[in-house]
Amino acid sequence: MSRFFPITKRIFRWVLYIALALVAILFIVIESFDRYVSSEKGTRWWYKDIPRQDWTINYTPSGLRYLEIGDANKQPLLLVHGAPGSVMDWSAVAKRERIYEKYRLLVVDRPGYGGTKPRGAEKDLKVHAEKILEVLEGETQKAVIMGHSYGGPIAVIMGALQPEKIAKIVGVSGQYDPDNEVTFRISYFLNFKIFRFLLPRMLWVSNVEKLSHPDALRNILPLYPKISVPVVLIHGDADTLVPYPNSPFLMELMKNDKELVTIADGDHPLQMQAPDMLADFVLNTEQVPAEVTLEEEGELAK
Repeated sequence: MSRFFPITKRIFRWVLYIALALVAILFIVIESFDRYVSSEKGTRWWYKDIPRQDWTINYTPSGLRYLEIGDANKQPLLLVHGAPGSVMDWSAVAKRERIYEKYRLLVVDRPGYGGTKPRGAEKDLKVHAEKILEVLEGETQKAVIMGHSYGGPIAVIMGALQPEKIAKIVGVSGQYDPDNEVTFRISYFLNFKIFRFLLPRMLWVSNVEKLSHPDALRNILPLYPKISVPVVLIHGDADTLVPYPNSPFLMELMKNDKELVTIADGDHPLQMQAPDMLADFVLNTEQVPAEVTLEEEGELAK
């Protein structure tokens, strides 16, 4: 019996060492992949299968990186990712060839993510909106803005800040209610500064955003009633990361032309789960019913 416990302790110690090593390797892989895809070479590899070859990687004066895909004479469709995220999030939508019949895509890396500089967390959602609006400087046509998850409130308040540049806003699985947010306990543990050097950059930035989001969302609540451009909110009623009631919450605050489209059984990553539906939606918004099932994906353009 006396030999059993030392052997058990050694086994436990080695299991712990192996687990920590695997976590470290995973973090290195995530960070390496994020840095690669954030580079010009990596971004071009990630978007190699899109149907258009006439696209460029651009930067605003403040350092925000964005992709421009399609005919310069088409109306801009600006896509804003969530957290964590990057231009990678929208590649499935960008592969839908029919979307270029009407739009030129502008796909951004939000402040702190991807190839945007500086590579630190920005807590203020209004700052995010202002920096992304720089992408629309010089545009002669009003843009359609589509934001997913934490990109949802950013896209929406862009309509309050510069409505003259925006034709319509589409929020997808957006987080709008500061009192109705899913926060995992590990997020508080990872808030210790040591994890800034241990975690992959995009996970650290995302965690900082996550913990500051209730206050950030409260700060922009006064902007919602000031929105004058049309807003359409799309949300899955089975969303496990951003609860569905977030979108009805925002609907009550806005006084503009607004619509809520419920995706029956839809979960959070709709831009990956149902890219055909989103492409068809922005091409034919007037044909979309108030409730859609994922089985109807691809039917909206018919």
